[in-house]
Amino acid sequence: MIDLHCHMLPGIDDGPKTMAQSLEMARFAVEQGTRRCVLTPHIQPGCYDNEVENIQRIFEAFQKQLAAENIPLQIGMAAEVRVCAELPSMIGQGKIPFLGRWQGMRLMLLEFPHDQIPVGADRLINWLIERDILPVIAHPERNQSVMRQPEKITPFVNQGCLLQITADSVTGLFGEVSQKVALAFIRKGMATLIATDAHNMHKRRPTLKAARDALLPVIGADKVQALFSGNAEAMLS
Repeated sequence: MIDLHCHMLPGIDDGPKTMAQSLEMARFAVEQGTRRCVLTPHIQPGCYDNEVENIQRIFEAFQKQLAAENIPLQIGMAAEVRVCAELPSMIGQGKIPFLGRWQGMRLMLLEFPHDQIPVGADRLINWLIERDILPVIAHPERNQSVMRQPEKITPFVNQGCLLQITADSVTGLFGEVSQKVALAFIRKGMATLIATDAHNMHKRRPTLKAARDALLPVIGADKVQALFSGNAEAMLS
């Protein structure tokens, strides 16, 4: 399996604080059947002031430690980017690492605030798409506005955005409402990826296995393969 949204780099956001904690997460991910993981620390100006340069430095240090510890996890680097006014200028300055490519467009893992869909988000997404940057909307099933009215995500799908659902939403860790919305998006074919959005080894662990096993009898093996590895493979190739 391939995990395209994971907070595993140490000391860079609200994920693991130490290299030892990061390595523990990596070992667990491998044990759970994940062979490849894109590390996506937060970029949120004023809260998590990350950009390509500092992410790259920590990424390379972590990559060396994985090799030293013989942990067979293949890693890549991107970011989970919060919708913000600074985003266009940060893109122009080359400060945003992209997730991969899809149908010739660069992919950006884009996060809405947890309690709302910001006014003007549609215009920002149009601006991105006009520049061949396609948003992958992170965990829409956990957005409070979408939880109340799931149809609020439909205009963004119609614009061309992809949806990334959290594995632990599928299994109910984030509550009944998020689980219901996640399963509805998956059944309707609106989801492109299942990822962990893992942050630690306590409640938000880097495992895709339980969600995969839960979805197999619901949507079948072919669709599960696409959500847990096939689509991600295409994005990274």
